[in-house]
Amino acid sequence: MMPSFLLLAAGSASALTLEESGEWVVSCDNAASCSLVNASQLTQLRVAQPSPFGMSRICIHRQGGPEDAAQFFLALRSRKPGHHASGQADQWLRLAGGKVPHPDIALHHRGTEYWEVPPQQVGMLLGALDETAQLHVITREGAVLERLSVQGIEKALSLVDQAQSRTGTVTALRDKGERSAGTMPARPKPPSLVTAPLPKLAAPPPPSAAALRLRQQVCGSPGLDASIGYRLLGDQRRPDRTLWVTPCDPKPGLRRDLFVIEHADGTAVPAAFPGVMPESPTGQPGLLATPRLDAETGLVREQWIAPVPPPKIEACGIQRLWAWNGRAFELAEERRSLSCAGILSGYWARTYTRPLVMAVPDGAMANAASFQPPC
Repeated sequence: MMPSFLLLAAGSASALTLEESGEWVVSCDNAASCSLVNASQLTQLRVAQPSPFGMSRICIHRQGGPEDAAQFFLALRSRKPGHHASGQADQWLRLAGGKVPHPDIALHHRGTEYWEVPPQQVGMLLGALDETAQLHVITREGAVLERLSVQGIEKALSLVDQAQSRTGTVTALRDKGERSAGTMPARPKPPSLVTAPLPKLAAPPPPSAAALRLRQQVCGSPGLDASIGYRLLGDQRRPDRTLWVTPCDPKPGLRRDLFVIEHADGTAVPAAFPGVMPESPTGQPGLLATPRLDAETGLVREQWIAPVPPPKIEACGIQRLWAWNGRAFELAEERRSLSCAGILSGYWARTYTRPLVMAVPDGAMANAASFQPPC
């Protein structure tokens, strides 16, 4: 039997558990912000209506603060019946079975395929769910568009209560008690990370001799073209500095970019990039892919992949997002594939996060991002 949980190693981005309970996968990040996703719809093993656009899923999310309430989202990707032209305002959620009867809920459309249970109804809905329940997505007229299983929901909600130290308090999702939320331990929220854009310089001159020496030391042979990489403005408040980004292979199994800050006087130092080879959840050697830099936002994405022993068919992966703050790179987010916990799925659970404040380059206008549920 495959293991049902993954305890992240000490020193990693999070020390909380990633656990499977029936249809659900529970994951919590460094701030005890927890998400529940129903795994059967992700793996497409038990779905009522197959769709060429992927399967529907439930996302239940709750942040770790005493006053934070649970949120309930659905990503609806089921194919509509041919005789029914569904509009944006007539998706409803019906509870079949459960502890107590619950009226149908009119879902709020959040854009594209995402829908939300109204916040004032989430608590009552979660309280009515048990192992016998099933959720039906229906039209206003009552036609069933999809049936979603919630098997394992009671243990999954209890896991969130435990991770957030809510067990026995009035705010618990499942294990309620008489203690006030004020008895929960204080959890310092991670500070916001303010990014700095990295506008690309036009026709940059060749790198200095100092920058080339650093590249030679870390990467070995600089390749056929000594100007590989590209030159960026590293800090708008320090225009005398530039940031060089050069792909290289500093050691076997490690493929990443070298970041070098070059000063106007020709001296150069490595940019602070604390990314290291992650611990191997599978015990197998892995490969850290070359990070990809988005110069407009100052964000670097990297992905680490480790093979898993047969008969498993999906590799374990860790994705990390780093942000350039004008002086160095800082970890902004980490996600892990559920295959690291022995769960076959395309879902990546968030295990570390910081509030990200995106700087807007001079002359640019901020664009509103499309809605995305927290899980």
